[in-house]
Amino acid sequence: MPHSLPPERARLAAGRRRLVRLAALVMLPLAGMLLPMSADAQRPPTDRARASMRRVAQPRKQTFTSELGYVSTTGNTSVMTVNAAQRYNLVTGFWRIEQFVQLVYGESDGTVNSSFVRGAAGGEYALRSSLGVAAGLLFDQNRFSGVRQRSEEYLGLVWRVVEGSRDTLRLDAGGSFTQQRNVDGTARNFPAARTALWYKRGLAPRAYVTQTVELVPNIETAEDYRVNAVATLVSPIARSLALRVEYQVRYDNLPEPSFQSTDRLFTTGIQVSF
Repeated sequence: MPHSLPPERARLAAGRRRLVRLAALVMLPLAGMLLPMSADAQRPPTDRARASMRRVAQPRKQTFTSELGYVSTTGNTSVMTVNAAQRYNLVTGFWRIEQFVQLVYGESDGTVNSSFVRGAAGGEYALRSSLGVAAGLLFDQNRFSGVRQRSEEYLGLVWRVVEGSRDTLRLDAGGSFTQQRNVDGTARNFPAARTALWYKRGLAPRAYVTQTVELVPNIETAEDYRVNAVATLVSPIARSLALRVEYQVRYDNLPEPSFQSTDRLFTTGIQVSF
């Protein structure tokens, strides 16, 4: 007759099983990419295969963009909403450095009804022309969803599936460690898996759309996972000015008590690029 494990050991064993399953889900797409590479090694590579395996140091290129949107009404109602964002990208040699911060803040009749901040900073080192290793820090706070502060340190692989003149597709897979502080004074620290897809489609010179989908499951608690999706449209107005429209959906399958699972943010603003 099998012996039952103590509750604590049973919880740890279940957590290890979930970790194995999540690791398999994370690594299978990358294994599917690497297996053809090992098979190709058994026969002479073609010119196209040699090009895909060769690392090419990129010339130094940096871009800086900032965005600002503002709405204010007075009279029968007093409403103020501001959204701002800033992005910095640097490509040099085998390195890619990215930094981003966004703020959405709103008041109605003197009462704060929206306060959302998120940011990211990280770097990627090219192992091959289409494969790299990335590490960085993610940060967000949204007290209207119960989160006073959340930070995540991540490490993973980046597969640049397509990099064409009009289409760009990137897949990220790895793990992170999350530190979360809630508005009710509680705190949680836990490891998580992280997979993300980023797609960009050029529409016209300097006009494009992007779509990002990110899945972050808590390794210790199967029902605790988050899905973040961001869709963006950028349309140029002048040489360095553009109209930027963005729609975010942030889903938490296990929200903090008394808070809803889904937040939606729709922002518009003028984007300045340097």
